[in-house]
Amino acid sequence: MKKVIMLIIKLFVLLVLIAGVIASAISTIWTIIPETSASKENMIGYKSHCTFVPISTIILIFMALVFRYILIRTKFLKILN
Repeated sequence: MKKVIMLIIKLFVLLVLIAGVIASAISTIWTIIPETSASKENMIGYKSHCTFVPISTIILIFMALVFRYILIRTKFLKILN
């Protein structure tokens, strides 16, 4: 029974890490997309979904890389073998 619970916990953590990578990557792209209905221009000079485009993009790329590093470093993918 303990092995099953540990496997469920590991799979949950694996899914959270994968979701973190995907969400960060999608959010990175989302911040860059131009939006004509935005109320303010971003730091680069055009209207987009996020007014802090260069900073937010770098932060989100960093977050995606951290999630990916943790995913690879902890070798959670081996639990599926």
